Amino acid sequence: MTSTSTGLFWTHHSAGMMSAALVVPLHAILRDSFGKPARDRVFADAGFPDAPPSGESVPESKVVRLHNGVQDNWPDISPDLLDRAGRAAAEAVVTDRITPRAKVLLENMPWPMAAWLVGRSARQNARAFAGSGLFSVQTTGRFALINNPFALHVRSAEPNCHFHAAFFEHMFQRLAHRDFKCREVACCAAGAEACTFVLSLDGQVPGD
Repeated sequence: MTSTSTGLFWTHHSAGMMSAALVVPLHAILRDSFGKPARDRVFADAGFPDAPPSGESVPESKVVRLHNGVQDNWPDISPDLLDRAGRAAAEAVVTDRITPRAKVLLENMPWPMAAWLVGRSARQNARAFAGSGLFSVQTTGRFALINNPFALHVRSAEPNCHFHAAFFEHMFQRLAHRDFKCREVACCAAGAEACTFVLSLDGQVPGD
């Protein structure tokens, strides 16, 4: 089970619940890409009659069904759709959920320290984006999602967590260093024990 805290970023999410930020961006992206009927069908199949309010907690099972539904319905372009949704979700966190105190703090410290603090705060609030999975910060630039609910029942020949890779990349770019890149190097969906993500800056991984 993930630990939770109000920390610097998000609000508390109870067990079995996740942030609506993982849902809301897809509501607009799917409408713009495929039209309202197709969007509404996929949302309804996941148990969402409409987009939830952005500040609400939503059931993990519905969020996972929605993300899986995007991959099932549009397998060829779902990586791009989920990438866009991940970046939009991260931007919502940066804009709406990070306190003024945290923004000032991060803007006025060296980027390695800022990256460490962002990772630490993400771990404290991991239930928002990891649900029942365990988010582990291994080093400043390397972290893992163990028992990631988005990947446990998906099979892929390669890393498949496009939403989370984009979410982490955009969040660290906005809060620690604009040139950070994030890639998933191992994935439960591809048979790994955990979904592992690596942050790099100019080809170097902080903390390695």
